[in-house]
Amino acid sequence: MIKFNNVSLKFSDQIICEKLNFDVKCGESFCLSGPSGKGKSSLLKLMLGIILPDSGDIYIENRKLSPDNVEELRKQMSWLPQNVHLPVDSGQELIELLQLNEKQVEMFKHYLQQLEIYNGEQERAFTEISGGQKQRIVLAASLSLQKPIILLDEPTSALDEESIDLLIKLIKSLKDRTIVSTSHNGKWIESCTNVFEL
Repeated sequence: MIKFNNVSLKFSDQIICEKLNFDVKCGESFCLSGPSGKGKSSLLKLMLGIILPDSGDIYIENRKLSPDNVEELRKQMSWLPQNVHLPVDSGQELIELLQLNEKQVEMFKHYLQQLEIYNGEQERAFTEISGGQKQRIVLAASLSLQKPIILLDEPTSALDEESIDLLIKLIKSLKDRTIVSTSHNGKWIESCTNVFEL
């Protein structure tokens, strides 16, 4: 599904990775683990083609990622960055921005229930709800796009223990999706099927 083959990347004098190799299998929950500053987020950006490696190759669904096909391959992925800055102010506006179809809207509502977002919280302004509530709403919207590959950057960063448990249960129910996450949260790491330590 996703393969890093001798991938190297550095910014100025900071080495992010050097001849890095790993494989993410279809349908697994794969976690890139390690302390802050290890370049975990940069590896997700490499998968998305937002940045390109200095050397080595990245394969998405057995296709070598390149400037020529990056836009096409990105359509197979949804990405939830750690710090979400959106041009909208509520979950309802987010649905409109993403242009979700009827089925996707139903999935969005289903995921909200799984994450215990109730009572019209998705319609309230993001400034009126907690960071954890916003993170869960954006995550539900991201999942509702029904992409085969889901990239999650520190998905538990704004969540309390109960919300982390709900998220883990939801992710485990997504049998047909490949999840790649970054985290240093012990409970999240333990829930993943494969962990790559940086």
